Amino acid sequence: MKFSRKLFVTTALLLSLQLPAVANPPRPQALTSLTAVARGQGTLTAGKEVFKVSTVVVNLKEDGTGELTLVTDLQFFVQCTWSAPADVSKGVDLKITGGANAGGLQGSGKILLRPDGKAIASLSLDAISSTSKRKFHLDFVAAE
Repeated sequence: MKFSRKLFVTTALLLSLQLPAVANPPRPQALTSLTAVARGQGTLTAGKEVFKVSTVVVNLKEDGTGELTLVTDLQFFVQCTWSAPADVSKGVDLKITGGANAGGLQGSGKILLRPDGKAIASLSLDAISSTSKRKFHLDFVAAE
């Protein structure tokens, strides 16, 4: 009888110690930088031109600056600054500060990450050329 009671108490204790780990799965750590490549489908509208986006390369640096490369039939380069909330599941906010054209781009965007906090789920941005006033809009969704 004593053996089964000890076994019961020990089992209950071990299960209760594991319960907090199951009830509160680990959250991704705060985002300090990110380098990721995502393949998927998207559309970049640049003025009246429309480009199919197949790949996005994101390089967010620790100093709060970043670079985006949008791969279509051409490659578009976008410079940005970024900030992430404490809960990265809400997305990474981008401020578009430049681009490949001479006048640069100004605008904003958002990167949504997968639950692991390391891979891109989607990217969207809206910007306008500082010189030509041409509007740029991107909607991109990464493949699973």
